[in-house]
Amino acid sequence: MSATARHLRRYLRPTGLECHDHAQWVLPLRGDLQFEVGGAGGSLDLLQGAFVAPGETHDLEALGDNCCLIIDCHPDVLDDDTLEHLCRQRWLALSRDIRRQLQDIHANGVGMDPLPQLLRYFAPAGSGARLQALCMAIAAAPGADWTVARMAAEVGVGGSRLHALFAREFGLSPQAWVSGARLRWAKRQLLAGTAGISDIALHAGYSEQSALTRALRRETGMTPRQWRLAGSSLGQYAQG
Repeated sequence: MSATARHLRRYLRPTGLECHDHAQWVLPLRGDLQFEVGGAGGSLDLLQGAFVAPGETHDLEALGDNCCLIIDCHPDVLDDDTLEHLCRQRWLALSRDIRRQLQDIHANGVGMDPLPQLLRYFAPAGSGARLQALCMAIAAAPGADWTVARMAAEVGVGGSRLHALFAREFGLSPQAWVSGARLRWAKRQLLAGTAGISDIALHAGYSEQSALTRALRRETGMTPRQWRLAGSSLGQYAQG
């Protein structure tokens, strides 16, 4: 393959397990995708993408209408430090500038190659390094008590500076980012098993089930039960 290749893809059914000798960036442009890579599972959407290292087994399943930019990247494009860093990080909290470039590709089917910007942002000493560790910690434990004071301490800044950093990088407040991570986690749990909706809501950090219902209905137009049933129907279709 060439050094890099870009593909716009829609997923109508689960991909099944895949493995290849090149690295891959998985960047959602529309919809929700459930992603498994290297034994770890997560949800991808407009705020969160994923990186797949060469030789890693992965699979993907989408719920409803979706579109994704896939960047296949020859290992020689990435230096060893960057590759190791991205393998540890795995999930990519997408900045506002990156999202704008992706949406331009989505809207027009053309645009500048996003890989240079991705590498500048997600490299070990890249411009996004300051907030990425915090965003990944929130994604790993969204139900924790993520106060502004706690988040600011994680980054090593004051509360007002944290707000400024989130506004500049993501176009969101820190608490809005936490809310997105909680909903992303809850949506995955609703699809992944049979845990009670109220238990999922509490573990995600919602005060009660109705708070999760309001948040999910705002974003998807569905209740938690409808979201779970939609995922179940998709799974049955994919197996048929």
